[in-house]
Amino acid sequence: MVVKFLQAEYKRRSQLKPLLWQNTIKLPLEDVYTRLKIVSRRKSDFQLQNNEVSMYGIFEGKDDVVVLVEGSPGIGKTTFCLKIAYDWAKEKIPKGCSFPEFVVVLLLKCRDINGDIVDAIAEQLLPERMEETVKKEFMDFIEDFHYQEKVLIILDGLDELPKKSESHVDRLLSKKFLPFCYVLVTSRQERGIAVRQKVDFDILLQIQGFTEEDAFEYIRKHFRYAGSEHLATGERLITQIKENTFLQALPSNPLNLLLLCVVFEDYQGELPSFRTELYQIIIRCLLRRYCAKHNLEAPGDDQALEEKYKDGLLVLGELAWRCLLEGRFSFREEELAKFESEIKDLAARKLGLVFKEASVKRLNPQHEYHFFHKTFQEFLAATYLAHKLLKEGVDVFREFKLWFGGHVADEYRQVFLFVSGILGKDAGVLFKQIGERLASEGWDWLKCSEEEATFFTESFIESRNAEQMAMTLCSFIPFPLTVEITGSDEELEDFKETPNILMVAEA
Repeated sequence: MVVKFLQAEYKRRSQLKPLLWQNTIKLPLEDVYTRLKIVSRRKSDFQLQNNEVSMYGIFEGKDDVVVLVEGSPGIGKTTFCLKIAYDWAKEKIPKGCSFPEFVVVLLLKCRDINGDIVDAIAEQLLPERMEETVKKEFMDFIEDFHYQEKVLIILDGLDELPKKSESHVDRLLSKKFLPFCYVLVTSRQERGIAVRQKVDFDILLQIQGFTEEDAFEYIRKHFRYAGSEHLATGERLITQIKENTFLQALPSNPLNLLLLCVVFEDYQGELPSFRTELYQIIIRCLLRRYCAKHNLEAPGDDQALEEKYKDGLLVLGELAWRCLLEGRFSFREEELAKFESEIKDLAARKLGLVFKEASVKRLNPQHEYHFFHKTFQEFLAATYLAHKLLKEGVDVFREFKLWFGGHVADEYRQVFLFVSGILGKDAGVLFKQIGERLASEGWDWLKCSEEEATFFTESFIESRNAEQMAMTLCSFIPFPLTVEITGSDEELEDFKETPNILMVAEA
């Protein structure tokens, strides 16, 4: 009876609510689940391997093993757990794989464990009105040494486990309680790094998200579920991802890819006209997800939401910019800890914008936080620079020893495009500084490179106030009254058809 109830419960849970702060989006697991890439981690030094492990090969044919599966925020750890429980409930686990034939699968949310494991099973999985004799028989079955090898316990979200329950979970992981059960644990890397130092896991794995092929398959499933009339919309999104490099930062992470699909739907088969707006939407969604996961009230207004977590965003932005200046894509834990000692209740590491990875050093290890992708790092850095420009009046050229051609228009080009977009109508403060710097260097429009000219037009457009920004720049470095343009007939024809913001502003 209990097994049938568990099976019905996992089938019920298969209606996914991927956006925790919104009830309107529910996706059936069976229709939209897409394979995640999983790799193993070496036990000797915890380094990741190049091999790929299938979902139903995670136990490697071993008996009563304890497996740790790590992954960054939004990478699909919870969906991975639910997929296993759902396939067990539907008797859809492939035959002939190394996955044992379990009689009982117990899927527990670590955040809701308020006592020992037995209490958690009763509270989370068993019906309230179940007869006590039936409950006792079921618990006796689980605790009986003869049957434990037929039981799989899945603990989802070890990083969310309440402090008071750690000792009870530690007993399970160290096989002091239910020693012959199979145990599967998921966690963000931050918690995983700490727990694998004290628990001798039999197998260590990491979810790396979607490959490009799997990401495109997910998009097709997402829009197929929306209806056959939406299939073409999915194909248009795939085409845009292939053609736009700044979109290629998103698809490997399932949560970010879902958000991209939702935004694409909301914009009726298009994406926001400005890349800054797309990343702002995604960051705000991640902030709302953080609030929902931690039962925190999230302001309905986007600006109020960003203001609420301004400190965390600016700290991550400062670290992101510092790393870019130094050619790094990660920062040391001690760098973040310094900010946490100065700012009370700083939520930077918990917002879901960075993930922690273990140090490769055995002596004096320094664990590091990584950005999901360089584009996210650049957006966070731009958030910090926009604040410095607008709120603190800092001259970024002088403060960070920048020069225009090699830095702003080249090496940190995407950062300053984002800065223009974030500042919007106030982007004049950036172009004023650019104009002052170029004027002091005797800059000549006639020697402007293609990369520099493209930067100007793209950043003007990104500000959504192109003509005013161009006028601000041209007030410091006037555009020539006459310009000789050379090129092929085709190139000249293209030029005629392209509105020249600089010439309009100068006129």
